[in-house]
Amino acid sequence: MLNYIFRVKALLLLGAALLVSSCLQPSTKEAYLEGFERFVQEVEKNSTKFTEKDWQWANKRFTRYAADYYDRFREELTLEEKVEVTLLKGRYLATREGSRLGRTIDKNLSKELEQAGKDVREYLDENLKEDLREISRGAREIGDSAVKVMEDLLREIKKKRE
Repeated sequence: MLNYIFRVKALLLLGAALLVSSCLQPSTKEAYLEGFERFVQEVEKNSTKFTEKDWQWANKRFTRYAADYYDRFREELTLEEKVEVTLLKGRYLATREGSRLGRTIDKNLSKELEQAGKDVREYLDENLKEDLREISRGAREIGDSAVKVMEDLLREIKKKRE
């Protein structure tokens, strides 16, 4: 319960921080680059906790940085700064896709585990008794064969002694 409360508080703080930062439009290219970097770092740091609604918000924010603000400052950016922006775009997209992939894997794994559980329950309900009977029958046959082999061996030993 405490873990849940902590996570909710952390997400609320993150949301508040991102909301405040989203209201502030960069007035210089330096502010733009710093804001974009902070935004991408926050997404990378918290992406595993993001809900679909969080991603919708982040995608809108990303569009502002990647397109709107970029268009405003494009002429002022040096080649190195343009490369930096491109790298920030790539980091964000990689984080977003990684998060989607993780959720897809989690969802598929849950489905597979649920199906495996159903299959095991079905086997236990329908086949376990019959399989146990077969195993028991096989063990008796092996036991009977072992007894016969031992009896034959004892007879051979007796014959050799006589």
